[in-house]
Amino acid sequence: MRPVVTLTLALLTLAACKDGEVKSVVDHATDPDHVPTMATNDVQTIISDEGHTRYRITAKRWLMFEEARKPHWIFPQGVQAEELDSAYAIITTIKCDSAYYDKGSTLWDLHGNVRITNENGDVILTDQLFWNQGKHTLYSDAFIHIEKQGRIIEGYGYESNEKFTTYQLRRVEAIFPIDESRMPHPGSGAMPPAP
Repeated sequence: MRPVVTLTLALLTLAACKDGEVKSVVDHATDPDHVPTMATNDVQTIISDEGHTRYRITAKRWLMFEEARKPHWIFPQGVQAEELDSAYAIITTIKCDSAYYDKGSTLWDLHGNVRITNENGDVILTDQLFWNQGKHTLYSDAFIHIEKQGRIIEGYGYESNEKFTTYQLRRVEAIFPIDESRMPHPGSGAMPPAP
């Protein structure tokens, strides 16, 4: 019996030494406003709002600054956000070259080749657009190109609701009808005929 007790005591002593090891930790200060809490590549995620799946986000690179004074996300290589209905059909699609999201104010700042398409096929093109999710509004002071209900409207300074059912341009530059006969058929890849 004695050898078994000695072996058991030796194992307990070995385990106690391992648990009682002193570990050295290097204290390295980081600035949470400049160092992301998480950085991910090739992301596709679903975001819910009040228990309902509302958005699908796809991005090449997503930087999350959750510990910053103003928690925010950065999408330096662009983002595509799709608003989904209760059957997961796409209502609205937003694409841009880069984006910044302020979590506290639920404000998106979209930059570069911003393209928004809604369920009616209306299209908005601009270089900068702000989307306030809390107030359900879109706005911009930049040049904007709108294709809506068979016409093109261009101007500066835009504000609308998220569904594009009501909108206002502060400085309209042009309004003209879309000549459907000159447009290629969807999916054909053909260019419209020359004038």
